[in-house]
Amino acid sequence: MFGLPMATILIIVGIPLLWIAYTLIFFFSTRGWSREDIELPDDADDAAPGARPAAGGVS
Repeated sequence: MFGLPMATILIIVGIPLLWIAYTLIFFFSTRGWSREDIELPDDADDAAPGARPAAGGVS
């Protein structure tokens, strides 16, 4: 292709393709990280994920 050696073509095309694949795998495998990082207060053990305690922390 374009008179270039096959190794050069593999490097020019292969590295960007691997980078795109890596980025897509990382993107799809980390979609739920924001939900996993939610810190619940100590008294919210039985609360549903994302539930907020009452104002002032009084139940």
